[in-house]
Amino acid sequence: MTHSAAPATDWFKYTGATGQGLTEARIVDAQAAHNPTERHADGSRTITFERTGRTVTYHPATPDDVTAIRDANRAKIDGNDRLGKAVSAALQDAGVQMARWMRPGGSGVHVHTGGSWVKVFWWYATEKEQRTAPAPWIEENNGGVRVEVAAALLHAGFRFTDDGADFELTYDNNRHV
Repeated sequence: MTHSAAPATDWFKYTGATGQGLTEARIVDAQAAHNPTERHADGSRTITFERTGRTVTYHPATPDDVTAIRDANRAKIDGNDRLGKAVSAALQDAGVQMARWMRPGGSGVHVHTGGSWVKVFWWYATEKEQRTAPAPWIEENNGGVRVEVAAALLHAGFRFTDDGADFELTYDNNRHV
């Protein structure tokens, strides 16, 4: 489908931490009404958010921009969904104790897919287990299940960040799934 190069008056595009995004013009107008805003000759607006000090420049989006950004964001969400499933499969294949929802003794490793990332962490099945069970995620003697998870992820070829507690993976770093 081919669109004209004329700006779509109801959308603005911006670049954020996870890539390009879209915002409706009415949202940009509302933000501009409550925050210091520079209006540029090309129709773009630079808004400085008073609460955070963060500055974002919004550019008018053409219909082609809207289609391309939506398609790219959908591909990223679909890629992260595939990544979450691949991580779960790799951990199961490695014999890692996976979470079994709401069952006594069902605590285990959980793979959570959310938008632009996949997180891997220990999940307790019940509040009682959380208070009384040993902490298998990080054990003093052998490193715990967390070490098994790291080894399984590396063995399966996944790239991840390690904040000392959970593991985080992104599709951008694991396009092979």
